[in-house]
Amino acid sequence: MRKLLVLVTLGVLLGSLFAAGNVQLQLTGQSVSWSQTLTFSVRQWIKVTWDYDETQTFAIDDATGESVIGNISFQSNKRFKMYYATPIIPNGVSVSALKVGSTTLSADQNNPTDVSSKLLSGQLSVVFSGLTPDQSDFQVKFEFTFMPF
Repeated sequence: MRKLLVLVTLGVLLGSLFAAGNVQLQLTGQSVSWSQTLTFSVRQWIKVTWDYDETQTFAIDDATGESVIGNISFQSNKRFKMYYATPIIPNGVSVSALKVGSTTLSADQNNPTDVSSKLLSGQLSVVFSGLTPDQSDFQVKFEFTFMPF
């Protein structure tokens, strides 16, 4: 019974936080009015949409060192800058390019990539250097940092 009470209370609280629905106004005289208070924000937001199979091991082209990871989109309500880092990468291996479509992303925090159109999207590909023919499977962690324009 206690679990049910907690769940019902939580449902009511969440419902009041994210209220939506219809309003029915009944005209009983000359007029009827309705008001709604909305909150707006000018703070910047960035939406990242990345379509790829998280369970997949990505093949690297042995001639170019390139691997295609899927499609990615960075979208914002304002212009922004961004760069990436690779805190986890095997010794001797490096990322020589990380691209979204034809745009090469910067790995330099002092010279980030400008996204003046508020949208950067396309096929995400990474180009590796320092690979050896007997290289075993490895993991790379990408960290993306976003800054105001």
